[in-house]
Amino acid sequence: MRDLYHSYRETTVVTPQLVSNDATGNGTGTDLLGVTGCLMVAKIGAVGDLFNGSNYVTIKFLESANNVVFSAIDDDDLIGGNNTVVIDANNEANCVHQRSYVGSARYVTISFDVTGTMANGTPMEAHVVKGLPLHAPIA
Repeated sequence: MRDLYHSYRETTVVTPQLVSNDATGNGTGTDLLGVTGCLMVAKIGAVGDLFNGSNYVTIKFLESANNVVFSAIDDDDLIGGNNTVVIDANNEANCVHQRSYVGSARYVTISFDVTGTMANGTPMEAHVVKGLPLHAPIA
């Protein structure tokens, strides 16, 4: 039997929170040193406001060489879909967007960018699961 506890670690890059009114923010960087696998997970909860062409959330998957300057990950370095996800309709909320990162940068994170007037807020959070360690157990 394979032991997953010592092979994978989840880090929260954006803590669960209500996001509203033109909020923008990158999550905390996750260091991928010593692992060869990474799953990036962005979660959007139940709609607190009306999503439409004026009120929407943009999810981006980001990478960095130094954990200071982050840039959008090329679509070729993501498995599971394109980098940018736009949630601009109520039926698109209450969802999970996952991407496997196969690029070479040392750090990754996820950002949420809210555009428009959303006074009630919508719950959002993001996690990075790093795994496939070069040397187990993973730290």
